[in-house]
Order: sequence, then C-alpha cells, then structure tokens
Amino acid sequence: MLFLYKISKTSFILLVYFLAAFLFASVTFTNLKADTKLFNEAQYHVETMMQDIQFLLEVGKTDADQGRVLLTKLLDEYFDSIQIAKFSSMPAWRKATTHEKEEFIALFEKYLVNLAAKRFDEFKDVEYIISKIEQRGSKMLLVDGHIKAPGNKRDNTQVSWRLLLNEDNKMSIIDIEIAKISMIVAQNDEFTSIIRNNKGKFSSLIDVLKKELSN
Repeated sequence: MLFLYKISKTSFILLVYFLAAFLFASVTFTNLKADTKLFNEAQYHVETMMQDIQFLLEVGKTDADQGRVLLTKLLDEYFDSIQIAKFSSMPAWRKATTHEKEEFIALFEKYLVNLAAKRFDEFKDVEYIISKIEQRGSKMLLVDGHIKAPGNKRDNTQVSWRLLLNEDNKMSIIDIEIAKISMIVAQNDEFTSIIRNNKGKFSSLIDVLKKELSN
C-alpha cells in the first residue's frame, strides 16, 4: 500500500538491489557464447564495472563521502539514468515538462547513490557468476547470472542485467532483474500509483523524492 508523499520501506527495495547487487568481489564467466561484437562488449561492460566496484567498495568503507562520489561516477559510466527514470515513470513521463524531467532524474540518481552508500560494509566474499549472454533485438542484450555466497541469504539469487546500445554506440545498463523481477516494472507500478493518487501530477514524484532525501 502506497501512502501519499511517502515512499514505504519496501517501495525502493529493487532499487536498492539495482546498485547493491553489483557490489561483489569478483566475476566468473561460464558457458558464454560471446562470438559477436555485441556479446564481447556486454561482457567487457560488466567485467569492467565489477573491477571499478572493487575499488569503490574499499574506498567507501573508510570514506563514505568519497564513496558516494565514486558511486555517482559509476552510474554515469555504466548506467543510462535517463532511460531508467523514463521507463520507471511512464506513461506520465510523456506529459512532464523538460524542467520536471531534469529535476526528477537528478533526484532519482541521488536517491540511488544514497541507498547504495549505506551498504558499503554489507558485501564481501561474494561472487557474481555470469551464466550466459543473450541478444534481444538488434541493440539489446541480457547478461544473466547468479550470486554465489554460501551461507548468505543471497546465495543462488538470479541477477540479470539488461544492456542497451544507444544511438552513440555506447552500451549502458537500463534495467536489472532480481529473481526474474524487473526493477523498472516494479518501480513503475509504484510511481504510477503515486501519480494517480495525486491527480495525475508528475510533480508528485519530485515531491516524494525530495521528502525521502531530506530524511
């Protein structure tokens, strides 16, 4: 149940995983059929991101502020925040003003960074194992795998990354699926409810995020 001007503790749980799920120590690749340019690019994208995250984790554990800076850079480098914000707020996004979209994207990114920054110490001795890479259409790929963490509740959790090649031929992550549940779909359901409860105003999402960030 959603409450007006307040996001429940569970409302951003998939967004927590969106950043937290890739805070792992290493990556192992098995059964890949990376015989095309796109497949190789997807593998490289995820592998390089993991390497950057290893450094980010070490910094964040001792310097939270610098960790947030690195998280912000990580989002810019590996994720398409505009597409994520857009699809998470459709169809209301279409009617939003340019200023509203820009403000929403900025707040959305800051909220993601804050969520992940609170979990610097929670992820260690965990592997993310890529099992396969599939192409979906001409420019989209799905990197599928699972968490390997014996004794941890996250052990064997399926995690899939959806990557898109944009018009500038840059590959970026636009969604993550946890146990086959799409972060974008789940978040879109919540955002749609917030907007509906506020007479269709896109600005209600901005108000909600501002209140969350001020807490």
